[in-house]
Amino acid sequence: MVARWSPDINNMDRFTFTRNKLDNLSNAEQGRRDMYYDSKVIGLSIRVTASGLKSFFVRKRVNGKYIQKKLGQYPDITIDLARHAAMKTLNQFSSGVDPNKEARNKKIKGITLLEVMNDYAHHKKNLIKEKTIRDYQIIFNSYLSEWGGRELVSINRSMVEKKHRTIGKKTIYRANATMRLLRALFNFAIGEYEDSDSNPIIQHNPVQKISHKKSWFREKVRTNVIEPNDLKDWFNAVNTLPLNKVNTTHKNTSETVRDYLLVLLFTGLRPGEAINLTWADIDFKNNLLSIEDTKNHERHTLPLTSFIMDILQLRKNKSLGSVVFPGYNPNKSLVNSNRQVKKVIENSGVQFLLHDLRRTFATYADSLYIQHSTIKRLMNHKETDVTSVHYIQPSIETLREPMQKITDYILKTANVN
Repeated sequence: MVARWSPDINNMDRFTFTRNKLDNLSNAEQGRRDMYYDSKVIGLSIRVTASGLKSFFVRKRVNGKYIQKKLGQYPDITIDLARHAAMKTLNQFSSGVDPNKEARNKKIKGITLLEVMNDYAHHKKNLIKEKTIRDYQIIFNSYLSEWGGRELVSINRSMVEKKHRTIGKKTIYRANATMRLLRALFNFAIGEYEDSDSNPIIQHNPVQKISHKKSWFREKVRTNVIEPNDLKDWFNAVNTLPLNKVNTTHKNTSETVRDYLLVLLFTGLRPGEAINLTWADIDFKNNLLSIEDTKNHERHTLPLTSFIMDILQLRKNKSLGSVVFPGYNPNKSLVNSNRQVKKVIENSGVQFLLHDLRRTFATYADSLYIQHSTIKRLMNHKETDVTSVHYIQPSIETLREPMQKITDYILKTANVN
């Protein structure tokens, strides 16, 4: 768009603004914006677009540069009001005050915690997993939503400490997780939001006080596994899931969760890796599973035993979409298995979380005297030994025997024929 104006306002289309004259101004030509200047208040102008939109502006040269501010649209703002606002703004210009700059500073300094959360989630969208973003949003909605409308600059250290203590009375794990998210949001804000003079609107991260005072709650490292003597009850509860009306909204959900839990136990996959499996990840010809998007960003390929292949083949035969463990949409992975897991716990008396199945797999492997280097490969733990990383390229087939050994042990211990 081209505006017809020049720094020399003495040569502009100037006349005394009246209602009649402004009403009769012609629309600008397509692609242009025409400017007209008031002879009564020097610096007041009206801009006319090709669509006929008319807007009042005020402008003045200050220190060799023109400063301009939009006052509003005509006729929503009358000529008298526009002149009054223009004179007030011109006085501010003369005093060295830039109202545009002040408005920008006020807006940026007024940014709320919820706005930062939304910006942060958008920024991280292509950098971290979608599930991680969802986890952040759950934490925010559960523990920080009451601060959502607060200006970020108003959240201080004492507030943060109090929030941490309050959540910690219910759950120390969520208290720490909430503070880690809040710390990330403030670090993001420090680097992202600046005033007109390029100064960060946040100078310090208030969550750092928790570290300085060593106030983080000490979290116990989870060591829970399904003990061998509990395995039979757990296995029976999982296998009978489809017989329980756990979820009446989707008849196949319990069957899906049953197979999902078994795949977790018999492969040692991370819950997020397993739930996002697609049929493209399964090689039915060679009995292999291959995942590209892993936690350590390294491709993970596992040989699969006939027990797991049979489960996957049955699922494939009935599949209507692209994912192995679908929810309501056959092309979207199951989002929540909490109700089914709760039912397994109730029926078996065995307390467990999804990640405990991965830990159980590794524990059983260790009890079978499988080499730790092999267990690391089965678990897709990153290799740190220089020789192993750069010189040894082991075959996937060497993992087939230990995988079968673990499967046989689980089936025998669970008394599965």
